[in-house]
Amino acid sequence: ERKMRAAADRQEFEAAAVFRNRLAAVRHLMERQLAKGASSETLDVIGLAGDGDVANVQVLQVRDGVLQDRQSFFLNTAGTASPEVVFREFAREYYALAMAIPPLLVVPQGLESNAVEALLSARRGTGVEVRAAERGDKRRLGEMAERNARHALDQDRRRHERQRTARREALAELQHALGLAAPPVRIECYDISNLGDTHAVASMVVFEGGVSVRAHYRTFTMRFDGGPNDFARMREALDRRFARLTRPDPEPDPSFSSRPGLVVIDGGKGQLGAALAGMADAGVEGVPMVGLAKRQEEVFLPGRSEPLLLPEGSAGLRLLQQVRDEAHRFALRHHRGRRERGMTTSVLDDLPGVGPVRRRAILRHFGSPDRFLAASPEELAAVPGLPPKVARSVWERLHRTAEPGELTGAGRREG
Repeated sequence: ERKMRAAADRQEFEAAAVFRNRLAAVRHLMERQLAKGASSETLDVIGLAGDGDVANVQVLQVRDGVLQDRQSFFLNTAGTASPEVVFREFAREYYALAMAIPPLLVVPQGLESNAVEALLSARRGTGVEVRAAERGDKRRLGEMAERNARHALDQDRRRHERQRTARREALAELQHALGLAAPPVRIECYDISNLGDTHAVASMVVFEGGVSVRAHYRTFTMRFDGGPNDFARMREALDRRFARLTRPDPEPDPSFSSRPGLVVIDGGKGQLGAALAGMADAGVEGVPMVGLAKRQEEVFLPGRSEPLLLPEGSAGLRLLQQVRDEAHRFALRHHRGRRERGMTTSVLDDLPGVGPVRRRAILRHFGSPDRFLAASPEELAAVPGLPPKVARSVWERLHRTAEPGELTGAGRREG
């Protein structure tokens, strides 16, 4: 373990991984040997360790003297719960889903609980004992489970620290490469998704400190109706977003009231120019902006004719790619949702005997247009609130309109 930690501190992560794997193998062998020494009993051994807002619980499942499984759980304790409360709440949830409850739980000293005994005894149907082991192999198994829990917390803390360090390095790298005044703590990224000139949406995703902040994600349903023009739509999206930054709002939206340290546009020179124009339309200046083109991962900067090529695999480029890909995914998901709702609604509008109530029932039942359009007569008849006669008429209408040109034409019209 000392060698593993020393290698990690030297950032020799491959060597640290070798020591980590050897340590895990030794621990597993010791657990199995101790379990065999615990006679032929059936029991669970619980180990628990806490560190601030996080706790780890280890469960060693011994069945007929054989260690069958070892499970590790990380818990968010909010820093206020005592070990007794953490164990009680963990046992309540864990054994509610367990396939079987053993007659004995070995727990750390001080965590013996009459309440847990009563709960598990009621669920098992016979008595369950919850106690600490004072000697022998059960005590050594309990100590090992606690060491494993502390080790898991230590590894998790080190992993999070490495991630935080990597994020700080990525932000510092972007500051240097893009000539920013400060690391871009808040990054916003925008993308456009559409099919032709229908159901166009713009996405806005937000990263703070290199981590996505999903609560600040937003989408814009495009108002521009002048045909397939992504430049005009990008301009509209940036205008609408940054107009929210300048006008007073009695109930400010935190997603729009924060000024980003960097704006990333999914696209090249054209999209970047349109986005800059949209920001200018909103009366906002001084927010750094770049475009990231997918083809060669080129970074375009305002006023610079040639793109900037960040080193392949660099921390800064990986962060820009992550932000760009998240904006694309979010835009595509929202666009598909609008397109499916539009297509389904258009198909349902002309069905015989289907009003608003039955339309909602059909949408809830099938969940997607493809499933609805592919439904059999029996599946339609199973929709709650849809009489068999109406279901039969709906099926006949769908298959009649599925002749060449009709349903596919509606699909083109709507989506």
